[in-house]
Amino acid sequence: MPLKTTVGQLLVNEALPPKYRDYERVLIGPELDELLARIGHDDPGKYREITHSLVQLGREASFREGTTLSLDDLQPPTEFRQEVLNHVEAQAAKISADTDMSPADKREALTKVHEMAQKLIVDKTYELALKAKNPLAIQILSKARGNPVQLAALLATPGTFSDAKGQAIPIFSHHSYAEGLTPWEYYAATFGARKGIISTKFSTRDAGDLGKQMNNVSAGLMITEDDCGSTNGVPVDIDDQDNAGAVLARATAGIPLGAPLTSKNLKALKAAGVKTMLVRSPVTCQTKSGLCKQCAGIREDGRLPELRDAIGIKASSALAERIAQGALNIKHTAAAGGGKVTSDQVYAGFDIINQLGQVPTAFRHAAALAEIDGPVTKIEPAAQGGTNIYIGEEVHYIEPEQVATVKVGEELEAGDQMSTGIVNPADVVRHKGIGEGRRYFSERLTQAYKDSGLAVNRRNVEVLSRALIDHVLVDDPEGLGEYLPGDVASYSALAYGYRPRADSQIMKPDEALGKFLEQPALQHTIGARVTKRMLGELKQFEVDKINVHDVPPAFTPQMRRMRTAAQYGKDWLAKLHGTYLKSNLLGDVQGGAESDVHGTHPVPAVAYGVELGRSRPGQITY
Repeated sequence: MPLKTTVGQLLVNEALPPKYRDYERVLIGPELDELLARIGHDDPGKYREITHSLVQLGREASFREGTTLSLDDLQPPTEFRQEVLNHVEAQAAKISADTDMSPADKREALTKVHEMAQKLIVDKTYELALKAKNPLAIQILSKARGNPVQLAALLATPGTFSDAKGQAIPIFSHHSYAEGLTPWEYYAATFGARKGIISTKFSTRDAGDLGKQMNNVSAGLMITEDDCGSTNGVPVDIDDQDNAGAVLARATAGIPLGAPLTSKNLKALKAAGVKTMLVRSPVTCQTKSGLCKQCAGIREDGRLPELRDAIGIKASSALAERIAQGALNIKHTAAAGGGKVTSDQVYAGFDIINQLGQVPTAFRHAAALAEIDGPVTKIEPAAQGGTNIYIGEEVHYIEPEQVATVKVGEELEAGDQMSTGIVNPADVVRHKGIGEGRRYFSERLTQAYKDSGLAVNRRNVEVLSRALIDHVLVDDPEGLGEYLPGDVASYSALAYGYRPRADSQIMKPDEALGKFLEQPALQHTIGARVTKRMLGELKQFEVDKINVHDVPPAFTPQMRRMRTAAQYGKDWLAKLHGTYLKSNLLGDVQGGAESDVHGTHPVPAVAYGVELGRSRPGQITY
C-alpha cells in the first residue's frame, strides 16, 4: 500500500531511528517535547546524535526553503474586524453614558470589553491566517517564532496599549501595524515602545544580576537521597502541562502511589474525571538538606535525577536563562497593553518577576489581604480615594489602583486576597506558613513567567521556592536545637529534627479547627493554623488524622528577599559565593562560624579542593 505523507515527514523520519518514526504525526510544541523526552529516556546514549541530526535538518531546510511573504499575506481581516470594533464602540458609549457607575467601575467595565474583544480578534485572526496558509501563521504554528498576539497586532489590530506605568490606555486601536496607525493610535503606542527600548538597555544587566541571586540561593540544593519518605505533596490541576514527570503522592483513579505522571497516565486520569491530584514536590520534600529523587521527579532527560545531581543550580540556571532571553525580546512586546488593567497579564515582565523574589516593603500592585478571620460586613468608598472593606469591625483599605473582589457576607480567612493585584508572597508566609508560601510563590512566579512570554516549567520554580522560602525566626530555642532567641534558622533543617511537643494531640481534622500543625500535612508545614479551607483540602485527599497543638511552635515563619537569603546560612565559605561579603565575613568571625567541605554546597568543596570528589561512607557530598 503506497505511503501518503509529505516530504517534510520523510526527511524528519529519516533522521530518526526506526522505532521513533511516525508518518502521520505533526511535530510541534508538546508533541516534539514528548518525542525528545522519550528518546532521552529510552536511548540517552543516542540523544545527542539524534537531536544534532534534527537541528542540521532544520538548518538546511531554513537555508534552502526560507519564508516568502507577499502583500496579500499582510491584508487585514476587514469584515470580521469591523464587526468587533463596532461592538467595542457601542459598549464604550453605553458604559460612558451610565450615570450609576463610578469612574473605577467604568474603567473596569471598559477593560473587560477590551479584553474580550482582544481575545476574540487574536483567536480569529490566527484561525483565518492558518486557514489561508499564511506563512506568518505557519511559522507560529511550528513554534519557530512569534505568537498569535503579535500576528493579530500585525494583521488586525494591537488592541490596547500601555502607558509608562504599565497601565492600559483606555482606547482600542482600529488599525493594524501593516496598515499603519492613526496619529492618536501612534501616540498611544509610543509609551510602551519607549519603555521597551529603555528596558532593553538596562534589563539585560538586571537579568544577569537576578540570575546570580537565584544561583546563590539554590546552589546548596543537590540530590542527597533516593526517597525522603514523605506522604505529602502539593495539589495540582490536571490540566497543568508542567505535571509531566511529577510523582503521584496519592493513588488516584487506578494510578498507584509513586507512579510518575506520563502523558498516558495523565490522559487516563483526565478520562476518569480527575480534576485535582496530589503530587510529590520539592516544596514538601522532608530531606534535611538537599532533595530526594522522588520529590524532584522525572527531569529533562526522562529519568529521575542521580545522587549528587546539582538540581538547584540546574533549575536556577534554566530560570535565569529565560529571563535573560526575555530581556532581549522586551522591545517586541512592551507596546501592547494586552487587555485588562487588573489582570495577571499586565503584571508581567522583569520588574514583576524580580519583585516576587525581592518582596520589597513598597510592593507595587499589592493586593489587599484579610488580616483576620470573619465575614465581610461592609464595603464603602474611602474618603481619600480607594475602598474600605470591613471584616467585622476592622477596616481594610484598598488603594484606588485596585478593585475589591469580595462581597458583603463573604467569609474570609486571614491571608485571603480581597482585591485585584498581586499578593506579596511574604504575606502568604506570614499568614499561612512556609508550605503555603512556597506553593503560592511557585504558582505565581510560574504565571509571571508565562504572562511575560517566557517558557518555564513549574517544577523548576518549585526547586527555587524551596531554597528561597526556608527561614524561620526562633522565638524560644527550647526543643528546637542549638539556637538562640532571634536566630534565623533553616525551616527544612529545623523541621527534620523537630519532635511534636509532649502535649500535642493526634485527632481528626474536623476537631482541630483553629489549632496549629505539629507535623506537616499536604503542603502545609509545622506551625500552620488549621482553617476551614485547610480542612477542605485534607478531606479531599483523605487525610484522616493530623498532629496539632493549641499554641504555635516557638518560631515565626518568614520570607527573606532573594538578594539576602543566602547570607542566613551557617557555612561561612559558602556565603562568599554571594553578596554582602564584608558584613557576612565579619559576622561569621564574631560568631565563630564553620564551613563544611563535605556539605551540599559546591563552593567549600571547590575552595578547599584537597578532598574534592572523595565521598565519606554513607554521605552524599561534593
